[in-house]
Amino acid sequence: MKHGLGRGMMALLDEQDGTRDEINRTDTIDINKIMPNRYQPRKTFNEDALKQLAESIRDKGVLQPIIVTELGDGRYELVAGERRWRASKMAGLLEIPAIIKDFSDEDKLEIALIENIQREDLNPLEKAEAFKEIIERLNLSQDDLAKKIGKDRSSVTNTLRLLKLPEFVRDRIATGEISEGHARAILALEDIDSIIELTRFVIEKGLSVRETELAVRNYHKDSVPAKPKKSRRHNTEIDDIQERIIKAMGAKVEIKGTLHKGRIEIHYFSKEDLENIYGYITSSK
Repeated sequence: MKHGLGRGMMALLDEQDGTRDEINRTDTIDINKIMPNRYQPRKTFNEDALKQLAESIRDKGVLQPIIVTELGDGRYELVAGERRWRASKMAGLLEIPAIIKDFSDEDKLEIALIENIQREDLNPLEKAEAFKEIIERLNLSQDDLAKKIGKDRSSVTNTLRLLKLPEFVRDRIATGEISEGHARAILALEDIDSIIELTRFVIEKGLSVRETELAVRNYHKDSVPAKPKKSRRHNTEIDDIQERIIKAMGAKVEIKGTLHKGRIEIHYFSKEDLENIYGYITSSK
């Protein structure tokens, strides 16, 4: 399939064999004979949101048909529309309007990914799992996937890196105790014990992403530091300049000397840090 995910669901249907009239022909089918899409990247569904959708369906009905494929024996598999299907069951419907169409496994996976990425409410780990699955099943490179979903390769890479986190940290992301930004910062530690220890500290202290990044840079093996503090210097003007450079570059910086002579030390803790520092310096020219 050579289309991009940003084109939308009907663009995919248009590219299947047959006329548009055949593609858009809907039928009403038994809601209990529908199976979930095995390639659905979403693992959790917000119950409150489903209840609200169920109320809307009771009031106005299902305004957009779901998309299914036949499995045989009168059963169907969802291709798109699992929230509508779940909410319709919650609303007590016995039947639901559906577009019935044959799809390959590749189509099912890609359409499920389209539907969820376009909604943009997958949690970061569900998105990472979806990226990993489509890369493996469709034999894509990260560059290929980035082009398909209209994102930078670095965005795809950073999302996939979340899968390297220990289970404790992944659970904290899933519950919303830390954000994707926190997790990306903590990943720079690499050592599992340190990652878990710092994650607990971040949650306990309620650190922002920026504060977490600084805590990672100042991390010591034997103890987790409190929120990074300004180094104690007699010259507050140098302190102020140093702090401004740190905020601008997003790196640990130390000014050693006086206002008239000295040196600046810039610390980095990963290749990504080094590339960010280089990018800042070259963009400032």
